[in-house]
Amino acid sequence: MFHRVDLEQLYHALAKPVGTNDERMGVLGYVKWTVQVFNCPLIREILDLVEREADLMNRGRPARTLSGLRQRILNLFLQFVETPDFNPEAAGFQYVPTDFDYGVNQAPTRKPGTDKFT
Repeated sequence: MFHRVDLEQLYHALAKPVGTNDERMGVLGYVKWTVQVFNCPLIREILDLVEREADLMNRGRPARTLSGLRQRILNLFLQFVETPDFNPEAAGFQYVPTDFDYGVNQAPTRKPGTDKFT
């Protein structure tokens, strides 16, 4: 499994402005290596987008035309990091409601002096 610090550093590497194509290719390769051990639609989409960005960079596309693609990769990678199935440490940061049976089997009450239910 991956350590939270590694995933955080990788997320920040994806988010920072691109220095050189070689640096970005290294980050994309590490993202690909990190997520490919899982098999689900989210991972397949991340891998497809990473490969698409690498292909477009190899074809010489300017960085400004790749900004939307990079944002999609960043958002999907954040979703990957926040999912406890892939990152067990994320479970400690998930909100879990504690009042599961609130409002269950409660009869509606009538406001005093009216025929309306609350």
